[in-house]
Amino acid sequence: FIASLLDMLLLKKDLAHRESLVGPLFKLLGRSMSIEWVKIASSSEESSVQPSQDVPDPTHTSISSIQQTVLLILKEIFDSLNMNHLKADIAKEINVKMLVEFAHSSDDGVTRNYIFSLFTSIVKIVPDRVLDHIIGILTLVGESTVTQIDSHSKSIFEEFISSVVPFWLSKTKSEEQLLQIFVKVLPDIVEHRRRSIVAYLLGVIGEQKGLPSLLVLLFQSLISRKDSAWLGNAQTSESLTSVVKREWEYAFALEICEQYSSSTWLSSLVILLQTISKDSSSKQSFFQMRLVLEFIFQKLQDPEFAFAVSLEPRNSVSNGVQQELQELMKGCIFLLQTVDATTEKNVTSAERKEIRTRIHDILMTVTGAMDLSIYFRVVTSLLQQQSDRNGTKKVLGLISERAKDTSSSKLKQKKRLPTQKRRNPWLNLDEDAVESFGKMCEEIVHLIDETDDESGVPAKRAAISTLEVLASRFPTDHPIFSKCLASVAEGISSKNLGVSSSCLRTTGALINVIGPKALVELPRIMKNLVKQSHEVSSASKSGGNATAEVQLLMLSVLVTLEAVIDKLGGFLNPYLGDIIRLMVLQPEYVSDSDKNLKSKANAIRRLLTDKIPLRLTLQPLLRIYDEAVSSGNASLVITFEMLENLVVKMDRPSVVSNHGKIFDQCLVALDIRRQNPAAIENIDDAERSVTKAMVALTKKLTESEFRPLFIRSIDWAESDIVDGSGNDNKSIDRAISFYGLVNRLCESHRSIFVPYFKFVLDGIVSHLTNVEASVSTRKKKKAKIQKTDDTITPKSWHLRSLVLSSLKNCFLHDTGSMKFLDTNNFQVLLKPIVSQLVVEPTSSLKEHPNVPSVEEVDALLVSCIGQMAVASGSDLLWKPLNHEVLMQSRSENLRSRMLSLRSVKQILENLKEEYLVLLAETIPFLGELLEDVELSVKSLAQDIIKQMEEMSGESLTEYF
Repeated sequence: FIASLLDMLLLKKDLAHRESLVGPLFKLLGRSMSIEWVKIASSSEESSVQPSQDVPDPTHTSISSIQQTVLLILKEIFDSLNMNHLKADIAKEINVKMLVEFAHSSDDGVTRNYIFSLFTSIVKIVPDRVLDHIIGILTLVGESTVTQIDSHSKSIFEEFISSVVPFWLSKTKSEEQLLQIFVKVLPDIVEHRRRSIVAYLLGVIGEQKGLPSLLVLLFQSLISRKDSAWLGNAQTSESLTSVVKREWEYAFALEICEQYSSSTWLSSLVILLQTISKDSSSKQSFFQMRLVLEFIFQKLQDPEFAFAVSLEPRNSVSNGVQQELQELMKGCIFLLQTVDATTEKNVTSAERKEIRTRIHDILMTVTGAMDLSIYFRVVTSLLQQQSDRNGTKKVLGLISERAKDTSSSKLKQKKRLPTQKRRNPWLNLDEDAVESFGKMCEEIVHLIDETDDESGVPAKRAAISTLEVLASRFPTDHPIFSKCLASVAEGISSKNLGVSSSCLRTTGALINVIGPKALVELPRIMKNLVKQSHEVSSASKSGGNATAEVQLLMLSVLVTLEAVIDKLGGFLNPYLGDIIRLMVLQPEYVSDSDKNLKSKANAIRRLLTDKIPLRLTLQPLLRIYDEAVSSGNASLVITFEMLENLVVKMDRPSVVSNHGKIFDQCLVALDIRRQNPAAIENIDDAERSVTKAMVALTKKLTESEFRPLFIRSIDWAESDIVDGSGNDNKSIDRAISFYGLVNRLCESHRSIFVPYFKFVLDGIVSHLTNVEASVSTRKKKKAKIQKTDDTITPKSWHLRSLVLSSLKNCFLHDTGSMKFLDTNNFQVLLKPIVSQLVVEPTSSLKEHPNVPSVEEVDALLVSCIGQMAVASGSDLLWKPLNHEVLMQSRSENLRSRMLSLRSVKQILENLKEEYLVLLAETIPFLGELLEDVELSVKSLAQDIIKQMEEMSGESLTEYF
């Protein structure tokens, strides 16, 4: 009966005062849910046949039909009512609570759909009644999406959501609570339906508000499902993405973002970043940061994002992708400050580092995609907004990193997109970007000027270093750089060495950019640079070893000098004296204690001699000779290395006008062996640098210019020196220095120099025959042969080795048409040279490591005699030479006999078959030596005989 009555009421849609049925219908619906109703319905069934198990219970079916008809009638009544004319007593009859309980108790999907449809109608007329039970209702809806997957249920769901959610949001403003209900049931929903359900829900809520909350809830869900062990493993994973991408929450977050445009999900990422920045109180919150940062970074690699950036109009700065990039950049900076400021003890330094690294990656990607004019404006704004120095330092660090990034024009993706131009945007700035760049630099300069050198040192150094980076990357001499230079040049004199170092390096970078425009600041730069370097060096001397800060400052001085010399070399005349003194006398730049510093200083000294004209550089360099000697070995060597570099680059007019004064200065320096100043520890090194400079000079001279200078040097070497007792004597030290020069000249000029040996022939003979005696003058026609002493002093030994080396080189290169070693000169030199075979060195020779050893001089003597045979070129001269050498083989001294045999062997090797004419004289001497008591002598004699046999092709056994 009830079912029939309800069917009739359902058909009577035009029944007057139909709304009066609301109360009775709700009561009927309530009765239908009771146990008594079920019992009455069961007892009224008049069926003698028991239904099979596969046939639905008719009682349950009948009750469900009645309930569904009641719900349908109520929906039609509410749909036809006007909310404004609804009577209060009728509204009270609407029992939402009962409907919720009914939906909970019902497992029939059709009945639930009727209930949800009824809720949709009720919310339009009495929304507050529905909102009182909204959590329960939404929970039901969420659960229903798991089981009810038909299209009708989907339409009921969408109709309900579109009707209920706006009313609820207008009252609560809590999208997150609504989304939380659906996130809980998402794992139970088949994958292909998740996206459509959530997308529709977000469409009702609004993507801008709903998507960020959804992402937060998804990541919180992921973290809440995992234990501490999983979180720990994920934190230490090399690739966090590879771990979390297998989780459904992370995958669904990526999937749902694909539904929206880049500007939409970028906006959501900004809000997401701001949300996680608010909580850094636990280890889980830090993991959430890492998770979100990985997600953001992965989304920024999306090709669709790259296309959106490339296609967006340049003037679209107040909205769209560029606007969202600004906010994302600011959010990253704020999060970075939050991470550094937090004191959570359970978070390791490695975890913090991972977060900082990923923030840095995101910032590089974001700023790389930003329009440069916008980027500069945002950075300027960030600098102005920072209230603490740490934040300022981070912003400045970002500027530097962005400028240093060589791929700043590329988005971080595997393949370059077609719309991206292959160029660096820093090289092609438009007017807006240039203007914005200038304002940013002004803000940095303001920061430098306003920050003191005590409390704000890190931020100040960061600001100064940022200008250095910008100057090196910015492709033009922007007017702002001149203003920057004025501020930075003033900071060179800072008492804080770190600040001073940064100012010096930045000064160099700015000079490289603006070039001659830096002249106005050059006096202040040089004044502060020289003053600071001297003060720091003096403090370092008094305090012992140089600190890292001192070394950094001294290196920074070189950086600035490099730029000054390179860009302003023609304007440095007033400062060259100070610069050369700095580069030659400053201990830090000449010692080997810091290889990097020494290498850089060498490069600057080379640049100085390359860039600055000789007419400006020569006099300051020559004037510091005395100070260089007082400063020590390294300074003196460097002085003449620089002089050598200058000489090598002299043009002909410079040679004509300056060769005399250069040679005179070198001759003064060549006397350093005799003077033996205390500061010069290694005379040989110092002397070597002087002779190298002199040799370089002689290469530039004509014969008419060189001859008088060489004769003057001979006079200098042979001049009388007043000793301590007031007596005039020749100086053996000068002779050593002079023959060292002669040896170098012969090595360098070869056959060209050989004719000049005629000027030193008498001196050579004198030194070889009696090096302890006075040096003969050049006016003597023939040297008087004197008997040599058995031993000589270390100095005489040294001189003897240099003379022999000079003669060897002379004989080696005596190949011209005007031979030096003619018959007369051969006779003059023969006995003095051969007599050296029996000269014994002093026993104290080992105490003089700088003097050539016995082995070295012996090899030199043998080589000299062998080369003399080659140079003489005639058997008429070979015979007396061979005879004199063989005669020394009869010496009682073993060393002399061995040297004699070695000399014979050398002559044999040099003359080869031409030596055969000397066999007749040589064989008797060798026969005697085969009977020598010393095995080494006999062995060497046998080797010579064997070599003679091979050369002659005959056996010489019958002669022995």
